[in-house]
Amino acid sequence: MKTLITLAAGLLFAGAAVGMDCKDCHEPIDLTMHTESEATLASCNDCHAMKDAHAPDAEVHTPELTIKECSDCHGMN
Repeated sequence: MKTLITLAAGLLFAGAAVGMDCKDCHEPIDLTMHTESEATLASCNDCHAMKDAHAPDAEVHTPELTIKECSDCHGMN
């Protein structure tokens, strides 16, 4: 029983540690265009009002994050 509880806790932690896949809820974005325009998390919020629907962890999600860094964690490619 202890092994089962440990395994379940490990799976829950592993799931929480990986970024969500934005494509689960949204259409894919044009990474090339957003990379060329040097999009950051701050510009995402300015153009798309992302903070209205999402509450990202401010310690990890700084306004300077680039679209490439976002796509690496969230599988947006």
